[in-house]
Amino acid sequence: MDFSVIVPALNEEKRIRQCLDSVRAQRTDHTYELIVSDSGSTDRTVAIAREYTDKIQVCSERGTARARNEGAKLATGDILVFIDSDTAIAPDYLETVWDAFQDKELLACSCAFKFSRRSPKLLLAEEVTNTYYVARSAFRGTTLPGFNVCIRRDAFERVGGFRLCHLEDLDMSIKLRSMGRTRYLPRRKAITSSRRLEQDGIRGTLKYYTDLFEQTQGRRLGFQLIKLHRTEYDDYVHRD
Repeated sequence: MDFSVIVPALNEEKRIRQCLDSVRAQRTDHTYELIVSDSGSTDRTVAIAREYTDKIQVCSERGTARARNEGAKLATGDILVFIDSDTAIAPDYLETVWDAFQDKELLACSCAFKFSRRSPKLLLAEEVTNTYYVARSAFRGTTLPGFNVCIRRDAFERVGGFRLCHLEDLDMSIKLRSMGRTRYLPRRKAITSSRRLEQDGIRGTLKYYTDLFEQTQGRRLGFQLIKLHRTEYDDYVHRD
């Protein structure tokens, strides 16, 4: 099997069908399987998933990192493709990823993205984020956003899967780039939800990721990215 596409989910009945449709719509001659790893949904998420695949893992404990790891236990593919349930991929996503992995030294990659909603604020955030990730990748500081990340199976097993922590995708990015080559591909092949940005605003989102980076990595950034009243965002560092 060339690819195992693993979709972690929790109460995503309103969004997961679009995600799974996009996986099934892949235009590729390469073999792939679809795995849904559910974290104990109480809505119709699992019932919808069963329309698309028999490979469904139901986790006893919640958490995105845990769901990804549990889904990977069912995988038989050489490349593990993790796609969040609020994200859809372009029909040539797997082909684009396959071409990238013809570089035998490449351990992992993510594709550039666009938001599902197209407001001016979101377009700006989308452009800035993609440009930043492409630049980091060019200087071997690749960040692999977890909503679409592809990892060679042997590399995933060598690092022991995703660590059960906040910002598990950043943690994985750091481990993988210390082991070998990783890339952020500039072609926009993933369409993801902007709900965190819309819920928290740009300032809140920046503060969230800054605080979680410092907590997860056990070190300070050395500067305060944005000044906010401390108590207003303290709860962010305790989110799952």
